[in-house]
Amino acid sequence: MKKLMLFGMLMIYAFTGNTQVIVNEVNINDLDIKYVELVGRSKLNPTKIKVIVDYGQPFSFRSQAIRGINGEKTAFNSMIDALNFMEANGWEFVSNYVIYSDTEVTTRYILRKKDSK
Repeated sequence: MKKLMLFGMLMIYAFTGNTQVIVNEVNINDLDIKYVELVGRSKLNPTKIKVIVDYGQPFSFRSQAIRGINGEKTAFNSMIDALNFMEANGWEFVSNYVIYSDTEVTTRYILRKKDSK
């Protein structure tokens, strides 16, 4: 019985935890928006990539980074890692483009909620 109860609790956690993309303490999956832009910046020789989310929010000096439930910034190994995270949380790829500078590469992905076609 305990195993069944534990399994049930884990399933509830998996379903509720899988639908949260937290930006500026806001779960963007709960907002009435259809599109977001993932912006990834890395140095030319990166170990991790900095990913922020633009969902049309007002300008703020606060970080637009994706945060976990514990409030810590989520670190991504690559833009594909971030894209897989967003896809697992209800977003799908629409388009992307890359901007190169002397010291930085900026990759931008346009995503849309899966249920809003």
